[in-house]
Amino acid sequence: MLSRRAFLTTATLSLAASVLPAAAATRRQQKVMNGQVYLFRGFANIFSTGLDTLGKSLHAEGIKAEVLSLPKADLFAKKIAERYRATKQQRPIVLVGHSLGADITFAIASALQPMKIPVALIISFDPTGKGPVPGNVKKTLNFYTGGEAIWSPVTPAPGFKGELANINLREGDDAIKGIGHFNVEKNPALHARALKEISRALKRR
Repeated sequence: MLSRRAFLTTATLSLAASVLPAAAATRRQQKVMNGQVYLFRGFANIFSTGLDTLGKSLHAEGIKAEVLSLPKADLFAKKIAERYRATKQQRPIVLVGHSLGADITFAIASALQPMKIPVALIISFDPTGKGPVPGNVKKTLNFYTGGEAIWSPVTPAPGFKGELANINLREGDDAIKGIGHFNVEKNPALHARALKEISRALKRR
């Protein structure tokens, strides 16, 4: 028969065994990944609300992401470059955008190129232009719902040697029923794919 002291000791150890793994898991979840992740909304800051949802999902995974309206590409590129050079905690760089916000990702990457600042990943949802994707970008995923005139595939700039995937969401194996320009950045399946790609890019050194 256990004494009162032995019983309390056993109970304490059992409680610690159940609490410590949960506490450790919480600490792991709260660890923030290194890098700079920016999500750019499109026109008038009202048609890209899916990026706010994606931003919250990234935060839940320990990825600090800023959701922004359209900045001036050159000025914002300088801000990114300053952070990148200041500390390794601000590397790598990931740019995500919808519509005009997608166009901005390529403009910012192009502004970073002469500064010799690499961009690990661009994810674009229905850009209005065709890029181009500059040579300092390692990987680009372009989800598009249109044709050749607008919301279309993007093209590589001269000297681009990275990975570029133009993904047609209206036809073929990647088609999504009911998808269009005004809901493409809200699609849960595309959010899951974006989250996976961003996590992979931030872990890669």
